[in-house]
Amino acid sequence: MHKEELLQELTVKISTGEISRDEVMSRLNFTAPVAPPPTNETTKRFSRFSTMQVLYVIGAAIVIVGIVIFTAQVWEDIGLFGRILTTLVLGLLMAGIGSMLLKEKPGNNLGAIFHFIGGVLIPFGALVTLNELSSGSSSLWPVAMVFGVIFACYLLLHNAHRHPVLTCFAIANGTVFFYLFAMASIGETYYRYSNLPIYLTAIIGISYLLLAHAFRGTWNKILIGALHFLGISGFLGALFVRSLDSTPWQLFYFLILLGGLFLAAYIKSRSILAMSTLFLIIHIISVTGRHFAASLGWPLLLVLLGFIFIGLGYASVTINKRYIKNTG
Repeated sequence: MHKEELLQELTVKISTGEISRDEVMSRLNFTAPVAPPPTNETTKRFSRFSTMQVLYVIGAAIVIVGIVIFTAQVWEDIGLFGRILTTLVLGLLMAGIGSMLLKEKPGNNLGAIFHFIGGVLIPFGALVTLNELSSGSSSLWPVAMVFGVIFACYLLLHNAHRHPVLTCFAIANGTVFFYLFAMASIGETYYRYSNLPIYLTAIIGISYLLLAHAFRGTWNKILIGALHFLGISGFLGALFVRSLDSTPWQLFYFLILLGGLFLAAYIKSRSILAMSTLFLIIHIISVTGRHFAASLGWPLLLVLLGFIFIGLGYASVTINKRYIKNTG
């Protein structure tokens, strides 16, 4: 392999996140140059970049709101094809423009903005199309299959363009498909009155945490903080609901919360630390309130709980400073 081919391959791997610059520098025994202090020009570029991103997001939000308001105003007058045109077809058009821009200018986030608009419109448009073309069937399978197809399409787009916005829509549509598939498989009535939604939410929470771990060092690393928060919130929230009517689960839940604190210290995540501490406080209040509220010692127990919470807060801050510090 020639020198130029080696350099090109190394550049591609660094840009896709497969290899970090620090790894290359350490392997070649190079010392990273000390970055000069930010100059006024650097500050201006960063300011322009931040302003551009904010304007992109605000613009996309205004476009979506405008489309929704316009569609709502003319909904009864535009008929079947008009409804499909202003939702599904428009969403596909936005996604197509987004893919074209990401392909031609991968460093420009304008394509991601068009994909964001399309990602909001496409699921809504698909449901509108399904509703307009359906024969009144109440089965959940068509809806589940629609979200399954959207999920598969965003997986393909995610692999093609490697952009976090597409990853977000793949995760979101995959989550909806997971719930709908389970509901359609066992029946909506049984689903609603069983503990299955609780366990599904806990499983999805764990999957989010695993995704966050898998995204380290990749182009999706910007999503790690959000996945930690959503994953631990879904997992602990679901199991907290499960513990409300089961004494064994109440005891087991304490072990899960302690595990969450250890996990936060191990992977250095503030969001997991904060949510584990919060749910531990909520669970202690719930358990003591259920079993000791009628007792004469309840006021003393509240005082004791207050000191326990102070200790938990101090421990949380200590863990954050000692083990987590400047990480997400």
